[in-house]
Amino acid sequence: MPGRTDAITAHARVLGADAEVLAECAARLRRLAVRLRAHDAAPPWLYRTLNDHVTACVVASADLADASGRLDEYAGTAIHDGTTQ
Repeated sequence: MPGRTDAITAHARVLGADAEVLAECAARLRRLAVRLRAHDAAPPWLYRTLNDHVTACVVASADLADASGRLDEYAGTAIHDGTTQ
């Protein structure tokens, strides 16, 4: 089953990388909101929209990181048990 567990591990890595990208996106959006507030450069609805997108990125990042960890754990278990079901 090494090929199958390798594929599971590869998927886990992709999900982990995607989680990092979303976390970076949330950080960029936060920095943007800070800059806009510092210069009073945007209407209030834009701050709410930015906050909504930051929240979505943070939640999605956490979900993907969790899925990545679970897949890694599953792959490790499958290697030891000889199963991938």
